Amino acid sequence: MVLPLDLNLLRTFLAVYRAGSFTAAAPLLGLSQPTVTAQIRTLEQQTGRELFTRLPRGVEPT
Repeated sequence: MVLPLDLNLLRTFLAVYRAGSFTAAAPLLGLSQPTVTAQIRTLEQQTGRELFTRLPRGVEPT
């Protein structure tokens, strides 16, 4: 069964991709950093893929 993706999760993904970190993306989205992290985790679970490699300072897309 394929679940429809939440567009807010895709918006969060794009903000993290552009900003290079969950922390930098959070104010751009008007969200807290833990909320951004949770949304990316949800999107990763829904897609079955790790979307970002977590680095000491930021993230890198896989």
